[in-house]
Amino acid sequence: LKARHAGNPLSAMGDGDLLWHAVSEAVRPIAHLEVQYESDKLEKKIRDYFKKGAKGISFHSKPWDQLINDYADAVFSSIFAGLGDREWLPQADFLFCVDAGVKEHFPGHLLSRVPQQAFEQCVLQATDRAFDEQRYWTYRWDTIQKVITGKMTQKKVREALDAARAETVQAGMENVGAFVSAWIAATVRLLATATQGDPRGCIEEQTACALFHALIQEGALPIQLVNEEGLPPVGWPGVDSMVTQAYSEFGAGEHEAATPCKGRGNGKGCKGKNTSFGKNGQSMFTLWNQVEGGCSGEPPAKRCKGGGASRNFAWG
Repeated sequence: LKARHAGNPLSAMGDGDLLWHAVSEAVRPIAHLEVQYESDKLEKKIRDYFKKGAKGISFHSKPWDQLINDYADAVFSSIFAGLGDREWLPQADFLFCVDAGVKEHFPGHLLSRVPQQAFEQCVLQATDRAFDEQRYWTYRWDTIQKVITGKMTQKKVREALDAARAETVQAGMENVGAFVSAWIAATVRLLATATQGDPRGCIEEQTACALFHALIQEGALPIQLVNEEGLPPVGWPGVDSMVTQAYSEFGAGEHEAATPCKGRGNGKGCKGKNTSFGKNGQSMFTLWNQVEGGCSGEPPAKRCKGGGASRNFAWG
């Protein structure tokens, strides 16, 4: 947190200049990648998003930290609606823009007694959460439609995936393995709730394996985790093991047990490796060991921030 805020070029500016300069700083590294708008016009569009994001907020209805999260949601919803097709968008860092937008457009008395460290922590978390959530929402529907057939089934799966992902993000999983395990377990649990106790009434294990393999490869994981560890390899067998374990919590019901699936790529079937997970979906032990020259993946350019060098892991 301190390292990210330490380079804030806006700290010595007056409030009236904060948002203007914050957007300029955010656009500068990616301006050459924009093919439709000149830099000044792109900056104007983005400034408008940050200005309008505060207009629908009732500043007397919620605590200050919830209001900052509402502001981040409104801003990034507009940004992804208007610029979501830009390949440079996941590379942009709007942290200081959110910081400046809050300082310029929130009533002064609302934040006057908030400690600086608490304010910065809230802005950082709200920015990362809202950006990642909007990025996920922008792309996940295409992935669902490619794997799942039937509009009603697609809708049920989307609702379960979204609610489970939000729950998992809120839990603050610290690595990719724990996140995927908890996300799968929560999704299957919610599908079971929607289908009288048996998730197979919505989708079979084989389809769930294929779906999570596709989601992982097509940008559904949190950006920060991918930046730290790299993307799991195509066909990562850990996914199949997690799906099998999650489904086993609910028995087979009237549906036959699912046949092994290979997911997408070099998976080894739904059972994957002999990995153990608890009922809360969290991994009971680490799924990989850090090694030199291990298997790592590059985030898809349009969907994961930071396509540069990442730490290498051997994925089990």
